Amino acid sequence: MIYSKSTIKNISESIGVPKLKDGITTAMAQDVEYRLHEIIAEAMKFMRHSKRTKLTVADINSALRVRNVEPIYGFETGRPIKFHKTATALEEIYYVDDEQIDLDRLIEEPLPNVPLEVVYTAHWLAIEGVQPRIQQNPAPIGEEEPAAKKTAKAPQKQDGVETIPLVKHVLSKELQLYFECITESLVSPDPLVKSTALESISIDAGIHQLVTYFVQYIAMAVKNNLNNLETLRTAMAVAKALRRNPNLFVEPYMHQLIPSLLTCLVSKRLCESYTEDHWSLRDGAAEQIAEICQQFGQSYHTLQARIARTLLRAFLDPTKPLTTHYGAIVGLTKLGLSIVKVLVLPNIKTYMSLLDAEMEKRDNHQLINDGTHCQAALVNALRVVARGNNDVEPLGAAGAQKSKLAEVVGDTLARLVLAESDAGKIAAAVLAASKEVKAQDSQE
Repeated sequence: MIYSKSTIKNISESIGVPKLKDGITTAMAQDVEYRLHEIIAEAMKFMRHSKRTKLTVADINSALRVRNVEPIYGFETGRPIKFHKTATALEEIYYVDDEQIDLDRLIEEPLPNVPLEVVYTAHWLAIEGVQPRIQQNPAPIGEEEPAAKKTAKAPQKQDGVETIPLVKHVLSKELQLYFECITESLVSPDPLVKSTALESISIDAGIHQLVTYFVQYIAMAVKNNLNNLETLRTAMAVAKALRRNPNLFVEPYMHQLIPSLLTCLVSKRLCESYTEDHWSLRDGAAEQIAEICQQFGQSYHTLQARIARTLLRAFLDPTKPLTTHYGAIVGLTKLGLSIVKVLVLPNIKTYMSLLDAEMEKRDNHQLINDGTHCQAALVNALRVVARGNNDVEPLGAAGAQKSKLAEVVGDTLARLVLAESDAGKIAAAVLAASKEVKAQDSQE
C-alpha cells in the first residue's frame, strides 16, 4: 500500500481522532490508494488529449475539478517541484523546501509604481456582421498586412494633435459586382430592369454590408440631380426598398436618409419645367417621412418633433416659394391629426392671406399653378381633421357655414371647402378642432 497504517493513524491524531483500530486504518489506506489511482487515471486522459507525454499539475487540477474536488493550491505547472528527503527515527519523509526571504532586503527595496485606475472603453466588435478594423479588434485570420502598409497607417501628429487614419471598409468581389449591377440597372431606361433591381433591394438578405453604400447613393443622387425628376424618383424608390427589406437593419442610417427625403419634399425646384409632375414626388417623400416617424418614433422620441419643427418653419416663411410651402403642408398632414390640429390649423388663415396676395398675379401661370396645389393640400389637411372627428354632426345652412368657417381658415379656403362633397363634415370638424385648440391655449 502507498499509505501505511502508521500514516493514517498520525493523520487521524492530528485532527483529533486518536486510537483508530487496525481494521479501520487498513480500510482507509486502501480507499485512499483507490482514490489516488482514480485521480491519476483521469489526469492522464487530460494529458493525452493535450498531446503531451508529461503529466502536469494542471492535469491533476482538471481531474479534481471533474470529480468536484477542490484543486491543489500553491503549485504551478511552470515551476519545477524539488522534493527533499529527511530521515526520522521511524521512516524517511519527503518535503518541498520553501524559499527563505530576507526581510531586511525586502524592506529596503523601493516601492513599486502606483497602479493605474481601472477604466473601461467601449468599441464595436461587429457592425452588421462585419468586424471593424480598429486597434482594439484582432486582425482577421490569414490576413497579415505588410510592414510598409502598417507604417503608413500609423497615427500621425499634426499641430500637436494625434490623428488616426480612417479604416477602409472591405467588400467582397461578389458584393461589389452586385452593387455595380444594381446601380447600372437603376439608371436603365427599361422599366422592367429598374423594377427588378428595386425588388432585389427590397427582398435580398445578404446585402446588409451595402446599406451604407445605398444610403450614400441616394444622397449623391438627390444632391447632384435636383432638376432631374426621374433620377429623384429612383432615389426615393431605393430608399423605400431599403426600408421595406425585412432582412436589413436600417435604423442607424436614418439620420443620413432623412435629409434626402426632406430635400425631395421641400426643395424649391425638382424638375426642369413646372409642368412636370413633381407633386407626386413630394407626396411620396412625405409618406416615407411619416412612415419613418411611426416606425422609429419609439427609439428616437424627438424625431417627429424635429421634423415637424422644420416643416412648420418652411410653411410659415413667406420668403420660401410655393413649392416649398406645398411640401411642408403635405409633410405636416402626413404626420397625423394632432400635428394638423396644433400646427397647421391655427396658421391657415394667416397663410391664406399671403397666398391670396400671391395668386392675384394673374400673369404668372407657374405661380397660379403652384398656389392651386397649395390650396388643394390645405383642403386635404382639413379633411384629415374631419376624418379624426367622426362624432361631430355635419353643418347645415351654407351661409352660416361659410361665415363660421371663414373666421378660421379664410374666405378663399372656406369657399373651396364648401365646394367639396363632404363640406358639412369638414366644416363641423374644423370648427370643433379650432375651439378645442383655443381652449387648450387659454388653459396654458
